Amino acid sequence: MSLEPTITDIISRLRHGLFPNEQSISQGIVLRVLQQLGWESWDTTVVWPEYQTGEGRADFALCHPPTKPTIFVEVKGPGKAEEGVRQALDYAFHSGGVPFVVLTDGKTWSFYLTMEQGSYEDRRVFKLDLFERESSEAAAVLDRYLNRARVLSGEALNTARSEYRSRNRSAQARAAIPDAWKELVEKGDELLVDLLTDAVESKAGIRPDSDDVTEFLMSLLKPVILQQSATAQPRIVPRQPVAIPAVVHQATVPVQVFPPRQTAPEPSSSTSSRSGTLTIRGKAFRYNNAIEALTMILRELAESDPTFLQRCAQHPDVQGRLRKYLGRSPEELYPHREDLREMVEALPDGWLLATNLNNLTKKNIIKAAAEVAGITYGRDVSVEF
Repeated sequence: MSLEPTITDIISRLRHGLFPNEQSISQGIVLRVLQQLGWESWDTTVVWPEYQTGEGRADFALCHPPTKPTIFVEVKGPGKAEEGVRQALDYAFHSGGVPFVVLTDGKTWSFYLTMEQGSYEDRRVFKLDLFERESSEAAAVLDRYLNRARVLSGEALNTARSEYRSRNRSAQARAAIPDAWKELVEKGDELLVDLLTDAVESKAGIRPDSDDVTEFLMSLLKPVILQQSATAQPRIVPRQPVAIPAVVHQATVPVQVFPPRQTAPEPSSSTSSRSGTLTIRGKAFRYNNAIEALTMILRELAESDPTFLQRCAQHPDVQGRLRKYLGRSPEELYPHREDLREMVEALPDGWLLATNLNNLTKKNIIKAAAEVAGITYGRDVSVEF
């Protein structure tokens, strides 16, 4: 059986938040992938769970010959793969120099050469993000490094070493810069917005609204028209192309309009003051600002599915690189900003929503919530702010 349909299914389950912890990721993703790649996951002398090392226990040791580790696979909880790099490489180093290490949270897979020089990050050969690649491409990467026949012949390790030393690596990274920049801007990346916000405040003495900063960054993605003189024809300066979303035509559906639900006022200067109407599965609600709209949608979807918020919190667009937007405590939402920990909105079952968000991030959370709930943004859920 081809690995590609398996990867497609895993991606779908990941997007719906069906792997909430390390155990579910190990069982439902890692062992499933290894089995497809020729590893007999039931044979514990070949796929050795909880392998004892000099520093601790590796989650899985892939052995050849049996009982002799050649690859360590370290599994982390959702969104925590980057936290285990040092631990995984230390395990490999203190176990006789296991040459290859894989670190994964199910969604991302990082491949390391243990014995190369430099920092931990310098030793990473490749990082695969299942949400950023086609299933066929992801399957090819996993096959390249973890196919059992390739591992046993030494071809997988030789390929990794060859790629690590390849002069094309910097060119590949350089070619990806425009797309990476576009993605950071389109998602309203917090670190990028904060960096520019701080710089403006230092220069002007006044802190700008985060939505104004986001709007400026978005404007950089649009083609710029320069006019040389009053009579000259305009010249278009090309920039990176921006995908224009298709307009969805749909029949008018009668809806029942509900008044706004009572929510605590948001203590954020970045909250949009624009009111409007949102629709959720044919029901319409009036809202006073963007955070109220987001809160209404999350509460409405949570009412019909007790597992929704747990699954939604695992979606990559519902967390930044340094914090989560949906969590169980203010500390989880603002780990490095104690001064912002009052900026939360209560949701069902003890969940909390961070309210210190720019509007682009709020809209991305709504799109992610629709995906987790199995409904379509723009049709089943619609909002404008």
